[in-house]
Parts: sequence; C-alpha cells; structure tokens
Amino acid sequence: MEKIIANEKKFNKTDIEKAVNMLSEGKIIAMPTETVYGLAARTDKKMAVEKLYSLKERPLDKPFSVALADIDKATNQYFLTLSPFGYRLIENFWPGPLTIVYYKKPEGKIGIRIPSNFITNTILKQLGSAVFFPSANRHGQAEAISATEVEEIFDGHIDLIVDGGKADHKISSTVVDLTYKPFKILREGAVSERQLASIFIKRRILFVCTGNSCRSPMAEYLLRQYLQEERRASLQRYEIISAGIAAPEGMSPTGHTQKVMEEQNGIDISKSQAKQLTTQMVVSSDYIFTMEDSQKDYILEQVPSAQARVFNLGKFLPFKQVADISDPIGKDFTFYKDVYNLIKQSIIELSDWL
Repeated sequence: MEKIIANEKKFNKTDIEKAVNMLSEGKIIAMPTETVYGLAARTDKKMAVEKLYSLKERPLDKPFSVALADIDKATNQYFLTLSPFGYRLIENFWPGPLTIVYYKKPEGKIGIRIPSNFITNTILKQLGSAVFFPSANRHGQAEAISATEVEEIFDGHIDLIVDGGKADHKISSTVVDLTYKPFKILREGAVSERQLASIFIKRRILFVCTGNSCRSPMAEYLLRQYLQEERRASLQRYEIISAGIAAPEGMSPTGHTQKVMEEQNGIDISKSQAKQLTTQMVVSSDYIFTMEDSQKDYILEQVPSAQARVFNLGKFLPFKQVADISDPIGKDFTFYKDVYNLIKQSIIELSDWL
C-alpha cells in the first residue's frame, strides 16, 4: 500500500496523476473529505466495486453513493429534474457535506455528493469520472477521520492512501432523500435538519425583465415592502430577487426608477444592482414573474421544466388591463409612473394570491 502526503500547499502534479491513474486502473484509494475519509473506486470498474463491498463488509443490496467534482454533470447527467428546493440545497451545500438522493436517469434512485475538500476535488476533476465513495470503515463501525485510522482499519488491503490530515467535521455527510415529500433525512451528519428545513420553508420569488434596471427591481422592492407592512409574518417565508435577460451586470437602477420609487413609496432603490438571469435562478425559484410574454417564452425555451412556475405579472392586474407591462427605458418620467402603477397593482393582487 502506498501513501501520498498532501495538502493545499503540498500537492503536486505527480501526486494527482498517481491517484488518478490508480483509480483508472481499477484500484481502490482512500481520500479525505471535509467530513471523514472515504474509499474511492470508479463506478465502471466491476472488480474494484466488488472489492469495495468486500472491504466494507457491506450487504450487496445497500448501494454506495457517488462522488463527482462537477455539479452540472451531476444534475444534468445523473439526476432527473429536481424541485426548486433541491436546486437550492445544491446552491447552499455543494460542494460540501450533503449527499442528495433522488431519481436517476433512466430509472431508480442514486445518491450523489460533491466533496469540497481541495485535494479530493482536484483528483475527481482530473479523473473526470464518477466514483463510488463510501466512508472508510467496516460496515456498522466508526468512520476513519485520519489516514492513520484508515491504515489501522484496512491494514494494507487498499492500494493508496491520500493523507490530507484530519477531516474537518469528523462526522459523516448528511444524507437527504428528495424522493420523499417534502424530504427525508436518511442520516443526519454535518448538515443539520434545521438547516435543511430553513431552506425548504423559504420560497424563492424571481421577477424578470430585460435589463433588471427598472421593472423587475420595482416589483422586487414593492413586494418586499408590501409584505413588510401588510403581512409581516409572511415576509419570513419568502426570498425575493430579480434579474434581467440582458442585464448589464452591476448596473444601478435608472434615474427615473429611483425617483419614482422614492416619491411614490419612500423606497431607496439606489443600491440595487442589475443581475443577469441564470439557469440556476430559474430552476431554484418557486415562482417566476415576467413583465412580458416574450420573456416568459424565453425562459421556457431555456428551461421547459419551469412551465408551471412562470407567470406574466400583468395577468395579475385587475380586469386584465394590459397583456404586458411595457419597458419604460428611453421614456419620460410620466411613462415610468404609469409602469410603476401597473406593477404596484399587480403586486397587491399577487400578494393575496401568495
């Protein structure tokens, strides 16, 4: 059995290549994570997987979780489409000490984790393939939290130990099964049930316009103020954000936008900064409100699974006054006030719907 002493400062190309080559050859190596040490074997190396079960003394009907370095690969190639809650968990805890169990492509379930440990993450990136990565212990016994403990448990029966010092958390990752509604904790570890619940109960509302410098920030701030004044208890249940399909990142709201919000509602919107709409924003939002049907169509073209969660804000106007809430860019202050009034009416109706 070989050993590599590695940390963020002492981890050279040769060490990385040795670990990657051994995994590619179907060998089993121990690597550190932010929680405990794990035993890694490529998922496509049958003999290595069989040996892993034998070393762990694990029943064959208990599948191993999978580890990757690439979040997009995990969500796009392995999981079916997650709920917005699932994508928010990824946003908050990947890379990190959370294993997510969900439906896999084409059928069944799979548990996936993206370790945040620099050493292991670097090896997995270079490998470019998934590995089975259970904790380094015999089935039912305590997990190893150091390379020394791995040596004591497996006594030369594995091929390589990557010694990255003691694990940070010293307890296993939390395993959450999202095939249950709302979710089921299969093992509570480094991420607490309270942390998971706090993300679940807070629904994300996303307002979308073109440049995120007038209409969508108006809607974002107006809804936040309305809930603060009229339904304060409800405010804690929502995270309200906005973005633009073609937003100049970091741009401040237009002067007319700042003026109308200050004059009409006493809201200082000057510190708002334009954000470009991303796929992550869409998939992680429970409700998405656009200013125009064309923006709704754009979102659904990019993310068809969002169909049931995207609405034109103008549809909430009493008596369906307009189909779209028009872009005021380049128009005079009176036009901005008209747009503001339409958005405010929509927000009042929307808040009751929520």
